[in-house]
Amino acid sequence: MDVGPADRVLEIGPGSSDSIACISERLDDGHYVGIDRSATAIARAVKRYAALIDSGRVRLAQVGLEELRLDHTIDGIAFAPGDFDKVLAVNVNLFWTKQPTAELAVLRQLLGPDGTLNLFYGYGSPDAAATSPKVPPGKLVQHLAAADFTARAIVAGDLLGIIARPR
Repeated sequence: MDVGPADRVLEIGPGSSDSIACISERLDDGHYVGIDRSATAIARAVKRYAALIDSGRVRLAQVGLEELRLDHTIDGIAFAPGDFDKVLAVNVNLFWTKQPTAELAVLRQLLGPDGTLNLFYGYGSPDAAATSPKVPPGKLVQHLAAADFTARAIVAGDLLGIIARPR
């Protein structure tokens, strides 16, 4: 994702994963916001990353993407147009299991002018041979195009990445 020191990053469904620390350690003036529909996942992340939250670089909110609206404040975090440089989702099935029109419209508005939506699927190493069924990249790209994004797919082993930009 090429996270820079001043980037504003939104992650959808981080749980209490390592991505919170990996992304936030690259930030100086930027910040990381994680939203997750699971209250249990947010509670675990708050406990695990208390120091990062106390530093102000990490903020977490218990909300599902389908509930997210612009110009609302959730758990003390305001969501306004252009607030984020990068949006990340790892193994979030919403983007390919249904037509996520409303969700993509909100994400498109939350992204700044040069922002990217980064969708990643799979497990394992990029160098490993494919062993599991893959998310259909064509379906993801189709959904993104319908929401006025341009997208490119990157496939390595069992891993799939979709990098999308608002048109």
